[in-house]
Amino acid sequence: MSSLFRSMTCRTGFSFMLALVALACSKKDGEGVAAGKKTIRQSIVKEARQPSLGVRKLEGQATDVRAAPDGRTLTALLDGEKPRLDGVPPTMRIGSLWAIPTDERAPAKIANGAVNVPGGLLFTADGHYALVLGAYDPTTQSGELLVQDLTDLSKERQLVAPHVTYMKPSEDGTRLAYVDGAVLYEGPLPAGPFRQLAGEVATAEFAPNGKHLYFRRKAAAGGGVYQVDLAAEKPTPKAFADAVGEYVVSEDSKFIIAMARTNPRQFGFELFVGDTATLKRVKVADDVMRFAVSRDGQWLARMQIPKAVSVNASANDLQIGELWIGRLGQADGRKVGEKVREFEFTRDSKRLIFRDNFRVLALLGGKFDEKVGDLSVVTLPDGAPKVIQKRSPNYAVSPDGATLAYTARIEQPEYSRHLFLLKDGAEPVKLQEWLYDYVFSPTGDRLYWRANCTREGRSCDLYVQDLSKPGTTKVKIAENTFNFMLSDDGARVITTSPHMTDELFDVSVTNLATGQTKRLDQYVTQPVFFLAKDGRRVGWTVADRKTAGVYVGTDVP
Repeated sequence: MSSLFRSMTCRTGFSFMLALVALACSKKDGEGVAAGKKTIRQSIVKEARQPSLGVRKLEGQATDVRAAPDGRTLTALLDGEKPRLDGVPPTMRIGSLWAIPTDERAPAKIANGAVNVPGGLLFTADGHYALVLGAYDPTTQSGELLVQDLTDLSKERQLVAPHVTYMKPSEDGTRLAYVDGAVLYEGPLPAGPFRQLAGEVATAEFAPNGKHLYFRRKAAAGGGVYQVDLAAEKPTPKAFADAVGEYVVSEDSKFIIAMARTNPRQFGFELFVGDTATLKRVKVADDVMRFAVSRDGQWLARMQIPKAVSVNASANDLQIGELWIGRLGQADGRKVGEKVREFEFTRDSKRLIFRDNFRVLALLGGKFDEKVGDLSVVTLPDGAPKVIQKRSPNYAVSPDGATLAYTARIEQPEYSRHLFLLKDGAEPVKLQEWLYDYVFSPTGDRLYWRANCTREGRSCDLYVQDLSKPGTTKVKIAENTFNFMLSDDGARVITTSPHMTDELFDVSVTNLATGQTKRLDQYVTQPVFFLAKDGRRVGWTVADRKTAGVYVGTDVP
């Protein structure tokens, strides 16, 4: 399920946040400071913990808590410690990994020496299995690959291989690919048998339809991308391209798209598109730095370096370029932007959204930088680029792709920041001046944002706007909010309130239909999870010494 602390800044930069604090919140931040050297932070006495609305499922100082996709299981590291080695990431921890059912079942330890680095723990999409690297060795960045059935923790975990550096389940959760000793293996979950497919392999990905496995060889072995037909009795890898920087398979599994560098002196990459049935490839362009594929598999957008860029171009110069769009699988296309850094297709694949004339402007007299661009839209298949807002710092797209929320940098008559809403066929409506993060509801019928912030953006009022009546009175849902998350059905919202004397939070849930708010717990660490689509089951971690552990609240109001 979604984490409360997944980024919700809608591309809001750090400098933007600091600017809002300095320009919009400075007076409020200064209020309440005691005379002399004694500050309000020093004056507050830590309050006693109030009764929790959850049940402690696992006792102890838990870190790196995660939720399986189905919300039925949480995992957590206990007694995690940083390896005593030079050069390891400062946040790396190795400890015992526990599975914590969110129902009445008891927790169970599923691995010793588990690691919290990306790729060290994965779930199948249905939440059935956890894939864990145990007995992790940071010197070789490998560990024992263990598979645990999360639906029945009494089942013995399966030891798949001893020195695994990479693992990936198929999208349907029935098969597993992994790399052990640079050799690629593949087979059915949970216990195989696993067949050996290729050597000198770094990573691998299943096609969305599960018919092919694609892998990339190590850079020392050419960095090529290959395809394996999983239906073949003795599959032979087929090469697609060498020296690949990035590749994806379209969601319909019909095309593979890859950036490859055949000439070390070229600025960017050559962009190739291949039919997955034949692997016959078409070269689309040179000097490409990034690309995107529409969800319906019909369109390919790319950012490429202009020919006029000199050999002495800086790394930043190579991050901004011309934006082109064309039919996926065809070499032609049309240019729709001149100086673009970021772009994306809407979820319905009907529009391409980007910021043109991307540039960095001074903020607060040059104390900070702010990245802005001219927010633009291309309606597919052949619409011309339309500028929605000049000097836009960030934007968000509704789930159905029909509505845009965006901010505008206002210079005159005085510097300000405005939040606008733009619905198809309507004029933009201003919703707010000065704000922090904003996000659409899962159904796209409401927009939420934080404003009136103090304490460097850690404490804000949370507002909601009914998008069927844009521009009408906004409704304040909560105060003293650090961040927030909506349940999958949009019926409930979790909010966190920061403490003054530590880095912990109070966590509350609001029923948006009734307006009822209940505080779930105090002294909570990040993250907090909705564990059911309707938001009536929640998981969190308490760091208070006497009551530390992982908690689950059920039947949330």
